[in-house]
Amino acid sequence: MAFITGQVVRDQNFWNRKYELEDIWEAIQNGEHSLLVAPRRVGKTSIMHKVLDEPKDGYVVLYIDSEEDNFEHEFWARLFSSLKKEEFTNKFKSNITMFKSKIKTIDIKKISMSGIEFGDGKVVDYKDAFEELISNLPNNKKVIIMIDEFAQTIENIIKYDSEENALNLLKTHRALRQSHQSNNVIFVYAGSIGLESVVAKLNGMKHINDLKNIKVLPLERDDASDFIKYLLTSNSMNIEKTQIDYMLDKIEWLIPFYIQLILDEIRKLSRRNPTITNDTVDDAINNALEHKNYFDNWRSKIKEAFSDKGYLFSKEILNMISENKTITKNEIANIATKHKLSDDEKRETLQSLVYDGYINNTDDIKIYRFNSPILRMWWYKYVAN
Repeated sequence: MAFITGQVVRDQNFWNRKYELEDIWEAIQNGEHSLLVAPRRVGKTSIMHKVLDEPKDGYVVLYIDSEEDNFEHEFWARLFSSLKKEEFTNKFKSNITMFKSKIKTIDIKKISMSGIEFGDGKVVDYKDAFEELISNLPNNKKVIIMIDEFAQTIENIIKYDSEENALNLLKTHRALRQSHQSNNVIFVYAGSIGLESVVAKLNGMKHINDLKNIKVLPLERDDASDFIKYLLTSNSMNIEKTQIDYMLDKIEWLIPFYIQLILDEIRKLSRRNPTITNDTVDDAINNALEHKNYFDNWRSKIKEAFSDKGYLFSKEILNMISENKTITKNEIANIATKHKLSDDEKRETLQSLVYDGYINNTDDIKIYRFNSPILRMWWYKYVAN
């Protein structure tokens, strides 16, 4: 198993997420459409690729990342193009000749804001066009369509297209999930920002309330310890249990990203001094903070996601926590008043910071802290000061 940070992990480099995969497949086999719920960097995309790479019998999986789609018609163009791609149609094996011949006869001439124009001049809306396309799927297969960064797509459409078209996309997906013509298709959504918080801005929660939430959690401590030991063995490294426990304590938010990042820095340090101590772990963490490309998106994301006053509000909260380690609800209320946020704006922004993995109030409902002590250190060093 290689050290991989910040990229999709596949095949032998994937650390098994047994419970999450069981939850996903249970929902799929029950015919339920689902939403993977987790902050960024926890491993949602790698889990989706595990489903893509190892589908169960009777299922064909399509994965699309719609993060770059800024307009409703761009999203549909990506989806329809993916459905007609050779690598997707090739997965139907015994039905391939019939299916490919059928799907290739569907001539999509143009995808625009008004809908889909077929080669015969017929223009239909996105829902009807999708149903026409999937009507050619073999009946003995079910298709899982995994859409990554769907919430970001909705955000983009709100920003660059219109709120009306963002709402239209949500409504159309809801209609497709409820349509008997789509009963051989299962949708799985995920993203690095919370779909619920984005949809709430549109007052459109009713359009996603049929989705089954599946949580992707950080590793349990024993599992994280086993993960470290496996990585060490795979890379011919040796670290004593005392230092492993110390590293787990320092990382605290036990997601594979941070574990791999710190272990990789320990490996580099061990080339000069093979004796790994607690000081080595501390040095590795300090060195990891220098990787701006691994952390700077935490700053840029809140600037993209919030209004100017929402960004300043969020930044001040995170600055204060990075210095003092915690912040109280009363202090947050005072900062919201300073930046002239309404109660709803304050609540929605705070919920976004929690969902997106910056902070939590798990230990005490009135006190917030960073999820990751490592992110807190980086924020204090490079953002707050």
